[in-house]
Amino acid sequence: MYFAHDEPRTAPFNADDLREEHAQELSAYLTEVTRHLVQKHPEGSLEQRAARTMEEAVGIHLDALKECFGDEEPETLRARKAAWNRLMFIIRPFEGLPRFDTYRWRLVPHADADEAVEGARRLLASREAAAEKKRSVLEGR
Repeated sequence: MYFAHDEPRTAPFNADDLREEHAQELSAYLTEVTRHLVQKHPEGSLEQRAARTMEEAVGIHLDALKECFGDEEPETLRARKAAWNRLMFIIRPFEGLPRFDTYRWRLVPHADADEAVEGARRLLASREAAAEKKRSVLEGR
């Protein structure tokens, strides 16, 4: 079940694993959803205006994502990660519906393997520091 405060699940892959075809699949799905919503409600209705707003917002974010596939430079990968993750928050409420790709459409935690390793190192260092602090308190230092 979806709750508004829930974050999308984290992907078991990095931004450098994403390809243009993944963006195209996401684009096709979101285009289908927003087109359905726009056509379902009468012109000028609040619901139709909200659907058109979603259609425009999704289009802007998809365009930004599509610009992030020119190369594999660190800056481009960070931009790809950010653009992808923004879209993951937009589509989160559709999880569980037909054709929703629950494996692929998740938050990307890292730009590439190097960033993942650095993140793991930082996490380990912070846990070691917390454990050392706890030992010091327990030992009365």
